[in-house]
Amino acid sequence: MSSSELLVGDPAPAIEVETFLKGEPLTGFAPGCVYVVEFWATWCGPCATSIPHLTELQARYPNVPILGVAVGWTDLMVVESFVRDWNDRIGYRIAVDRRPEREVGRSLMRAAWCDAAFQKGVPTSFIVDRAGRIAWIGHPMDLDTPLAAVEEGRWDLAAAADAHRSQLVREKVREAQALERAVRACSEMGDRDGMLRAYDAAFATEPELEPTYGFGKFKQFAPGGEAALVYGQHLITRAAANDINTLFKIGMSLTRQGETLREPVSEPAAALAIQALDRVWSLAGSEPNPRLRMRLSEAYAYALLAAGRRGEAMSYARAALDAGKATGANEEVLAPLQALHERCVAATPSVPTPPPSMICDGDSCRLADS
Repeated sequence: MSSSELLVGDPAPAIEVETFLKGEPLTGFAPGCVYVVEFWATWCGPCATSIPHLTELQARYPNVPILGVAVGWTDLMVVESFVRDWNDRIGYRIAVDRRPEREVGRSLMRAAWCDAAFQKGVPTSFIVDRAGRIAWIGHPMDLDTPLAAVEEGRWDLAAAADAHRSQLVREKVREAQALERAVRACSEMGDRDGMLRAYDAAFATEPELEPTYGFGKFKQFAPGGEAALVYGQHLITRAAANDINTLFKIGMSLTRQGETLREPVSEPAAALAIQALDRVWSLAGSEPNPRLRMRLSEAYAYALLAAGRRGEAMSYARAALDAGKATGANEEVLAPLQALHERCVAATPSVPTPPPSMICDGDSCRLADS
């Protein structure tokens, strides 16, 4: 294993922050004390959702310092404003991650903790045990059970470390990271063919990566072109047939291209989008949650509109708007849905009223039913 990895059982990396915005500063991990380090961002909805839970945990475990480290920031004032607005609703320490010296790459703690532990997103939390070792890594909403066990001395670190290492092997996280590095290197050089070769090589040796990373390869083909349609069909029917996220992105990408490109969406592309979205709906079940229903209905409206099925598109656009309102979405979310509905209405020809029928008898005529 690489020395750059951070696994359960490893010593906790250093605390390196720009500044503390709330609570008494921490400079390190004192022996004999348990800590929680959580990484979050002001723009992350799930991070905000986790704040009350972390505050409750801090109140429950006053001897366990909880440190929230803000990442993904560009303007310190934005983070300061966020913390000030939440005020006492944040009941634990808050710090701001330190930027690299040359302002390039990840901030320091995020790189040393999250990236090294194969944690791509936020929020992500770590428990540091009394010996300064990483005892647990996961979502802050799942902290309760492991934190109680670590604090009470019941945590089996060896078993947790074995389970963590087995999970990394099972989920192919190292192979996925290698693929991401290879694709990124080719992308920085503008080598599209190299990117495709990297995807193909990875999928040939690790087919488990294709359901998740196949969309990355799909995006390298000309939108709506023959190669995109052939590979998209492969993903929908085989490689990613059970991956809702990939299927949904295929459906959206094929139909939304007409919003930004001069070329309209082709009928084959629209048909493939509908096929992908049909599969999403079947996997989601007959009653998906309102947010998914909103996004699915929106995607269907675009696809059906591109396919020339304007009446159906109008119905789905209306359903998307209704679902958006049901979720309590703000105007920023609802405005595009309203615009889509109006676009579908405008594209749907009104049904002309048929002329009245006439009944004629000799030289006299009358309107039918008059």
